[in-house]
Formats: sequence, C-alpha cells, structure tokens
Amino acid sequence: MGRWTKWLGITMLVGVFGCTNDSPPTTPDGRTAAVATPADARPNILLIVADDLGYTDLGAFGSEIPTPNLDELAFAGIRLTNLHTGRACQQTRAMLMSSRGAASVIEERPNRPGGPRDNSLTLNVAVLPELMQDAGYSTYMSGKWDLGMSGDYRPAVRGFDRSFAMLASAGSHFADYFWGEEAYYEEHGIPVALENLPEDFYSTRVYTDKMLEFLQAHDGDNPWFAYMAYTAPHWPLQLPEDWLDRHAGNYDAGYDVLRTERAARAGELGVIPAGATLEAYQPLAIPWSELNTEEQAKFSRAQEIYAGMVEYLDLSIGRVIAYLEDSGQLDTTVIMFMSDHGASAGQYGVYTGRGPDLGRLPVEPNTPDNRFENFGRFRSFIDHGIGFGEAATAPLKYFKGRLAEGGIRAAAIIRYPSVISEPSIDGTFITTMDILPTFLDIAGAEHPGEGPYRGRDIMPILGKSFWPYLLGEKSAVRDSSDSAGWSTGATGAVIRGNYKAINEGPAGMGMSAAVPWRLYDLSVDPGEINDISADHPELTAELAAEWETDWR
Repeated sequence: MGRWTKWLGITMLVGVFGCTNDSPPTTPDGRTAAVATPADARPNILLIVADDLGYTDLGAFGSEIPTPNLDELAFAGIRLTNLHTGRACQQTRAMLMSSRGAASVIEERPNRPGGPRDNSLTLNVAVLPELMQDAGYSTYMSGKWDLGMSGDYRPAVRGFDRSFAMLASAGSHFADYFWGEEAYYEEHGIPVALENLPEDFYSTRVYTDKMLEFLQAHDGDNPWFAYMAYTAPHWPLQLPEDWLDRHAGNYDAGYDVLRTERAARAGELGVIPAGATLEAYQPLAIPWSELNTEEQAKFSRAQEIYAGMVEYLDLSIGRVIAYLEDSGQLDTTVIMFMSDHGASAGQYGVYTGRGPDLGRLPVEPNTPDNRFENFGRFRSFIDHGIGFGEAATAPLKYFKGRLAEGGIRAAAIIRYPSVISEPSIDGTFITTMDILPTFLDIAGAEHPGEGPYRGRDIMPILGKSFWPYLLGEKSAVRDSSDSAGWSTGATGAVIRGNYKAINEGPAGMGMSAAVPWRLYDLSVDPGEINDISADHPELTAELAAEWETDWR
C-alpha cells in the first residue's frame, strides 16, 4: 500500500467513525456513506472535457495553436497517449458517466420533430456525480450533457448539486436557435430560455463563468467534484467578433502541410504512439494543391476559426486554473483534461461537391447564413472539413464517428503534484469507462455493485481504476484477459492487450456497414495499416465472439 493510499484510508476512517456519538449516515439505499469532516483532506477533482478536439490540437501534443494553460498542466503532469473514448459525443459521455460500454446504457429514441435526438442514459446505472455525492463531495457541472433532455434523465436529477447545462447534443455557441423553438439550457434543473441568456452569450465564456460562480460559492469543508463539459471546438465553428481574425493567414498552406508539421512535432514531443508513421498513411481529402482558390479559401478560413476556438478554450480554462491557484486549491485538486474523441471531419458549410461527402447535414438547420464573409459569426453553421480533421488525427486512421484509432483515441492530461511529482508521458491503455472507478478511488469510495440503488436496480461497472497504476502500486491497469469494446449496430471493435479486432467498413460506407473482421497489433501498428487476421484466425474469431457476447 502506497503513501497516498495509506493516508487516504486513515482520513476516511477518521471522517466516518471519529469523534462522534452519532451513527454513520447512509446513502438513499441504506449503505454507509463517506463523511466529509473539517479535516477532510481528500482532493478536489476537476474533469474538463473538450468537444471534437483532435489528438494533436494542443501545443503539448504537437499543435501550432497557442494553448499555454493546458500545456503547463501537461508538462507538469502526465500526458496520457492511449486513452480510448467513444466514437462520438454521446457514446463517450455514456461511458464516462456509467463505466460501461455505451451500447449497454444508451436508450435510443427517434429524433424529436424539429429538434435534436433525445437518446438518454438509462436509469439502471449509478452515475458518476451521484457516487461522488455519496462520497461526501459537492458536485458541480457546466456545459454539455447530451444524456437526456427530460424528466429524470437531466443532470440536476442525476447527482449534480449545481449545474448550468446544455441538454442537447449540439447547438449554436451564441444565443441562437438551431433546433426549433425550445430551451435546451437548464440551470439547476430550471429551463433557461434563449432570450434570458446574456446578450453577449458565448458558450465557452459562460460555461467558465458559471463554474467559477459555483466554485467560489463552495462554502463547505468537504471536497468538490467539478465537471466542465465545453462544447468547443464542436461545430458550428463560431467566435466572438474580436477573435475572428486571430489566426488569419495561418492555414493558407493547407491541410497537407499541416498534417506533416503536426505529426513531426508530435513525434518530437514523444506523444505519437510507437509504430505510427505517415509513410503508409492514406488521407481521404482531396490534395490541397488540387483545390481551386475558392475551395482553399473556405477550408483555410474555417480552420482559422477552429484554431481561435481552441485558443479561446485554453484561455478560459486558464481562468479556472488561476482561481484555483489564487484560492490555494490548485495543488489540492486532481485535474484531468481530455477530448471526447477524435477530431471532427464535418463539412457543414464548406462542402464543395467534390471529394468524400462525410459529415454534411442532409437538411440544414433553420436557414444558416454561410456566406464566406459571415463564417464564424452569428447564424453561420460551418465545420473545417475532412482535410483539417485528418491533420489533427494523423498518423492515426480516420476521425470522429469511426471506430478506428483516429476516432476513439484522444489526448488527455492528468495533474496532481502531491502524488505525480515527475512529469511523464504514459501510453498505457485506458478507456473513458475507467474514469469513474478512478475518481471513486481518489475519493476513498466504492461502487455499490449490481442491485438496488436510490430506488432503482443498477448494473455493475466494467471500468478499471487507473489510480493504483499512476501511484506505482500496480504494474498495469488491466489483466491480460481484460477487454474493452465498442458497438455501432452490426459493426464494432474490441481491444484486448495489444490486439484490436474491428469489422467497421471504410469511411464513406456508413457507420453500420460491416465487413469481415480485421486484426491489428496496436503495439507496432497503431495506424491500423497491416491486417494480421489471416496470421491469427483463432484470435480474430475469439475477439469477434467476445465482442458479440460482451460488448454489442
């Protein structure tokens, strides 16, 4: 048992059983709860999630975009280079909140007429904020929820003491409608109509303002858990007026040059997985040199705005870090930052009718103003396209929406100097499912297991805590027989040890188009170039059967 674990255990015992004649309090289902005391020295936990951020979009992972605040966290902590997420926003959030595969916990519902999907996270799981409440933590959220828009599925009902949430999967970054005339924002469970948002509303700024408000109002001696789920840099790409030209001209050379430069810098920084190379990489985008002047202008302008959104995100996170430092909480807070999946390759507003037609809305929401001169402004609805999406994921294969490594491997950072005293880069395989049990470990708490919980029956978790591994108490996060899987209809992927089996077809076939199972050794081929299923037919069949049984 390590120094931190011993100390944490003593703290928990004192907190629950020390210096009181009262019986220990219980959770709603009758279990003994952890108690926060004035001497509660457990760390706060801050989880920051970016939306659609590519693997190399931070300076510490190879980007040219200025991200000094996140870079400082990265170079003082651990850069995690093998975190696997869901293929898209909702899948990752379901894995994060439930510690299970997304296919087993998402209740699918048809799109609401004139509105976004209303898929919801089943009530048959104990979600992360509920469990942190049970452990004696105050719980706060600002940003994107995407796990249910009504009734008991909303964040205010699922464990957050205070919250300002966008319930939908996406929306304008300004106070504007894109999906019907409904309010998709809630504050502490109360709907907030768009007309009641600040006149100068910009999502990244307001999510930051709200979280700072919650943290500044925290008046207990107990620790807090804060979940900041930004919607940047998710489409539609938009910025405040005075930020629109911040990166003007920076991407005139195009996405082919950027892809090469990013991969080179990431390699120098040591964050590209061993074996990944551009030599065999096959981009889907039309070569930049074959685009006409108008096409180049559209794509480069969209990427300028995208870069500004990333820089603005970093500046906003810096505001929270500055508050923690000024209030003496920075070094007593476990900070984890991650993207929710690979980079977006959407072509909303920039598709030219040539090349792969991926990520283009079949019906434009309302009537966006996508004139070139309005890019990034109010009522525009654009993304940066396949070429710049690939530039942020290469040499990993593909991008958001796919089960290839470029879709489900994300950049991540964790900082906590009390136990992570030496900065490092770690390539151990972990998944978004592992975050819930890790945070419970930090809080000195346990998942209640399968059975009754808060008046409903819940399923067990499947994730593994990586906290003992980071503390040096274990040599691995998973046993060699443990697997993790992903599912999209008839297609899926499963990873066990170094091996990944996948039956998803090429990009452009549709996410549910299945092909024969392929097998890759990610330890030498993270770019998924060399299919070795013919050399290992038994292993391929075994992993495919495991996916069918455990992860579909």
